[in-house]
Amino acid sequence: MARKQNRLDFGSVRKLPSGRYQARYPDPRGKPMTAPGTFATKAEALDHLAEVRADRLRGVYRDHRDGAEHFDVFARGWIDNGGRRGHLAERTKELYEDLLARDLAHFHGMPVSAITPREVRAWHAKHGRETAQRSTSKRAPGSARLRQAYALLRGILATAVEDRMIAENPCRIVGAGVAKAEERPYLSPETLARIVDAMPAWYHAPLRVKFGAHLRLGELLALQRGDFDAEHGTLRVERQAVTVGGAVKITPTKTGESRTITLPPSTAAILRDHLAAPTRFHDDDAQPAGAGRFPKSPMFVGRNGNPFTRGSLQNAWRKAAKKVGAPQFHVHDVRHAGLTLAAQSGATTRELMARAGHRTAAASMIYQHVAAERADQLAHRMDALAGATFDSPNGTRLARNTITADGANAIEADENQH
Repeated sequence: MARKQNRLDFGSVRKLPSGRYQARYPDPRGKPMTAPGTFATKAEALDHLAEVRADRLRGVYRDHRDGAEHFDVFARGWIDNGGRRGHLAERTKELYEDLLARDLAHFHGMPVSAITPREVRAWHAKHGRETAQRSTSKRAPGSARLRQAYALLRGILATAVEDRMIAENPCRIVGAGVAKAEERPYLSPETLARIVDAMPAWYHAPLRVKFGAHLRLGELLALQRGDFDAEHGTLRVERQAVTVGGAVKITPTKTGESRTITLPPSTAAILRDHLAAPTRFHDDDAQPAGAGRFPKSPMFVGRNGNPFTRGSLQNAWRKAAKKVGAPQFHVHDVRHAGLTLAAQSGATTRELMARAGHRTAAASMIYQHVAAERADQLAHRMDALAGATFDSPNGTRLARNTITADGANAIEADENQH
């Protein structure tokens, strides 16, 4: 006759000198382990054994010892292993390491399982006040730094949930990790031209190419002379220049994918002229390089013949924008302006994604709007296209005109009779 099984077949319960009860059971590898806490009664200890056994059978069991790993140790491993996607861009990794060391220091030394929603809310409130007080930069307000830190914390703990270290993510503050940046103002081609004309001559061609090819600044800085196909008027974008630890590094593009952009004819002509001109603006003896020579050399160089830097271009832009009365615009707005113009020219979302190097349609959808400065033009164009139809005597309007005309004729005839 088979022996009847009970809850003690899975583990054991014993009474401690304190009067409380302790539950023990084998871990997933068969080695004995103790429940994370003690119980007031034997029945509670037996119920815990039953819950652990049921979770094992359903495949949802979480070993409480996994969550004992300290947050900073787990987070460093998370960053080193490339985050949730398995790969982090150089600048993103640098940012995450800085956020972990400074903004998330509150959680260092804490077991991952000890981080509760209450703990997260308390840190968020306190750190928010501290970052707001420390922040003196208008370009990088404390709220942005706090948002980045919270988003990183939430991402790390989401992986802890996936690894079954904790049951659920304690980061539950609604909207705390979501960017709320306002839409950038529309930079019209006319305003762009005024800013560029106010800058030194060696920045003219790069910025016009940035506009026509919708390049990120790092992509512009990493262009080589051989990336331009003069015959077909196309530009190959396959790398970017990023600053990591104070040093400039050449890496694949932000998405890790290269793209070929068909340039507007005017932009292609600018590049042809640029590549056929001397490589140094100040060297009168320099010989034209030609569009097909030195394909691995930088596409654009500054006054001293060296590739210009991110900082030097941004400084020159700020001075010129302020000079022409448009200080609200940033260098990155040049890319936005080019993509907005492409959308207004009829580019589909898929075409915008290809030209901009976007992974998702959501990133390209922001360029489908019509700039405020063009609202009146659009309204007038609609009127011009539809006006003839609306003004023509057909449909309801024709019927109304006919009735009016017949009434007038009847009145006129009646008057003549009298």
